Amino acid sequence: MTEHVLVVDDSPQNRMVAVGHLEVAGYRVTSVASGEEALAALALERPDLVLLDVVMPGIGGYETCRRIRATPELADLPVLFLTALGDRGTTQPAIDAGADDLLAKPFNHAELLLRIRALIRLRKQQRQLAHQHEQLRRIGQMIVHDLRGPTGAILLNAELLVDDPDLTSVCREAAHDIAVAAQGLERTIRSLLDLSSAEDVGLEANLEELDVAALAADVVTALRAAGRAREIALAVDVGAGASSLVADRELVRRLLENLVHNALKHAPPRTEVRIAAHRDGDDTVLQVLDEGPGVPAGDRERIFDRYVSRGSYGLGLAFCRMVAQVHGGRIWVEGRTPTGAAFCVRIPPCEPGTRRRAG
Repeated sequence: MTEHVLVVDDSPQNRMVAVGHLEVAGYRVTSVASGEEALAALALERPDLVLLDVVMPGIGGYETCRRIRATPELADLPVLFLTALGDRGTTQPAIDAGADDLLAKPFNHAELLLRIRALIRLRKQQRQLAHQHEQLRRIGQMIVHDLRGPTGAILLNAELLVDDPDLTSVCREAAHDIAVAAQGLERTIRSLLDLSSAEDVGLEANLEELDVAALAADVVTALRAAGRAREIALAVDVGAGASSLVADRELVRRLLENLVHNALKHAPPRTEVRIAAHRDGDDTVLQVLDEGPGVPAGDRERIFDRYVSRGSYGLGLAFCRMVAQVHGGRIWVEGRTPTGAAFCVRIPPCEPGTRRRAG
C-alpha cells in the first residue's frame, strides 16, 4: 500500500516543491494551505505522516500539531515541522507542541525523504510492538486464569493433609510447606489479574471506615504460619491516632499481605516483621518493617515498577502502588538503622461511602 503524506503550507510554491519531491519518491500526497484545512482533511482520512509548516495565517503549525496530539485517533501520527525561522528558538516550541522532528527550509531533497522514511518506519514498528504487547497480555490473562483452578486445588488438598492425624509429622510439615507455597502463588495470580484488569478498566476502591488494628491482626493471622516456617515473629503496632482509616478494606488488606509476604522472604530467621501505623497530620501512614538487608537506594523507585524484581520484589509491589494511588496516596521504601527496610504507604483523608477509580 502506498504511503500517504499530508503537506500543510500556506505557500503554493513550497507545497508544489514538497509534493513534487514526495510523488517522485513514490508517496501519495495531499496538500492543503492552512491548519484549518489540515484538521478537516485529517477528520476524513489518516495519512502516514504530516509535513507541517510552522508559520501560517489562522491556526499556525504549533497549534495545529497540539490539536493533532489532543485527538486520540491521531496521537501517534508522525509530524515533521518545516521552518524557515532558522534559530534555536524554534526547537523548544516544536517539542512542546508534540513534533517528532524539525527540518529547516530550504531543505535538502534527500534529507527530507530520509526523515520522512525514518518517521514512518518508526511508527510502524511502534504499532507492531503495541500489537505484540497486546497479544502477549491476552495470552498472559488466559494462562493466569487457567492457573487459578489447579492452584486452588493444591492449596485445598494441602490444608486437608496438614489436619490429617494419620500422617507422620514429616508429611504434615511437607503439606504445610506446600500450602504456604500455594498461598504465595495464589497472591501472585490475584495481583496479575488485578494489574491486567486495571489496564482495561482501572482499579476501583470502595471506601469505608476501617479498624486498622483489627485489619492488621487479620493479616498477621493469615501469615503467621508462613512466619513460623521461617522463624520470624509477626507483630502489630498501631498508634492511637491511626486506629481508624477510611479506605477499601480488601485492597488495603491485600496491600499489607503483599508487603508482609515480601518482608518474610527477605528477613533473616529469629527477627521480627511488624505492621505499624501512625498519623501524620491528617494522613495515615501504614508501614511494614523488617530487619533484612534493606533495599539499595538506587532500587527504591524501580521496585514498584511491574516486572522489575529484586528477589521477590516486583509484581506484588506494582499492585501495592496502584492501591496507594487509587486512595490518592503514595508508597515508598526507606532504610532502617542498623539494617532493614520500611515500606510506607501514605493515605490521605477520604469520604466513606464513596468510590474512587484509578488506571
